[in-house]
Amino acid sequence: MASQLWFLGSLLVALGIAAHVLGWDTLLWIPSMVLETVRQNPGTAGLVAAGGMLMLVARLIGRRRRD
Repeated sequence: MASQLWFLGSLLVALGIAAHVLGWDTLLWIPSMVLETVRQNPGTAGLVAAGGMLMLVARLIGRRRRD
């Protein structure tokens, strides 16, 4: 749990530094492009989302076996 909190804290620090250096407009460009892609190509976005969900399930199954 501590390692996950450390990772999350590091991620937030990196996000803050990137926002300061690049600006929020630049950082928020990526999510806006993702949303635009979902609107234009819902089938492709669904396929990518399904693949991501399968990867998440595989990781959760792998963690249960280790514990």
